[in-house]
Amino acid sequence: MKKLLFIFVTLIFCINPILVFAEQKKNIVCSKKDREYAEFWKNYYDPEDAYHFGEKIKKLVRDKNLQKLFDLVDGELTSGPRKNFVKGKKFSEIFSDKWRDGLLKSNSPCSPVGWRGFMLDSGSIWFNKDKDKNKWFIFSILGAKKEVVSEKPLPIGWRFEDKIIPPQCFSTLWMSGDNYEEFAEKFNIKNFKDFSKNPGKYFGDKITNFKEIKTSWNEEIYLTSSMKKCFEGELSYGGIKKIGLSEIKIKENAIETQICSSKNICTKFSYTILHNINSDKCQSLAPKVKGKCLKSYLIAIGDYSGGTIGWDMSYNIYGLFNLQNNKKFILPLKNFFKKNNALNFTNKLMQ
Repeated sequence: MKKLLFIFVTLIFCINPILVFAEQKKNIVCSKKDREYAEFWKNYYDPEDAYHFGEKIKKLVRDKNLQKLFDLVDGELTSGPRKNFVKGKKFSEIFSDKWRDGLLKSNSPCSPVGWRGFMLDSGSIWFNKDKDKNKWFIFSILGAKKEVVSEKPLPIGWRFEDKIIPPQCFSTLWMSGDNYEEFAEKFNIKNFKDFSKNPGKYFGDKITNFKEIKTSWNEEIYLTSSMKKCFEGELSYGGIKKIGLSEIKIKENAIETQICSSKNICTKFSYTILHNINSDKCQSLAPKVKGKCLKSYLIAIGDYSGGTIGWDMSYNIYGLFNLQNNKKFILPLKNFFKKNNALNFTNKLMQ
């Protein structure tokens, strides 16, 4: 009897791994090609995990569970509704039936769209994995109901002395960060991270003059935009270049120009005003500046040079100041990479 029991137990242990393997194989959705592509990306994700996260998203959409869908968003979306906007609303108030049906019919991906991440329904939802946190998250939702940011009508373009300020006159934090690094080194600013986010509080304090500086690569750059040089066509997105004034086009609510260095190499520049900032609030973002803030806006600003990267956008608060010498300069006061973070800050600032 003991011998029979031993044989039975042995068979169970031998057969069980085979059954488990068969079940695992049955549940494998992704292909060998998907796993090879994951190796190309140094296996920061597992294709099966990507697929199942996509299925998780689809289930929440199928169940119309708006709250749990946005629980999968880490912080705020780079594109899509703010969490405060969707809070307390029904699923149908944010997404249409057409949007929902399209997403549910789409296939969950095993592989990313290159460096962009994973998408459902041709980009209705984008998600990815944070390898440092070992966590999957949604970072973009397109096609949702748009939030009305400002109840009052906003101007189309920022006007100075009845002229629209061209987008290339504004300085932005470059993708490389080189321009802010040069200023940090020049004026001995130790906290680069804070400086790149809150430049306004350094003007009149660490940064004692608003002139352009010579870089380590022997070019002149600026952070504060002289209105005189702007309309003389000497400013180009943070660099001093005598490019002249380009034709300004108005596309919907955006101001757009194009600058070409040759027949085939052109860069588009664009900005849109998102929110008005009161003068006293503007002044509070640059407390050491000896001058008066005349006008201030939160704007979406970016450039596009072609290719798959698309528009390089940032969301910044700028202030037009009349300085003690009666010269007019636009100062960058706050820089944001996410529109929703910029709107959250602005709403809190204006309370």
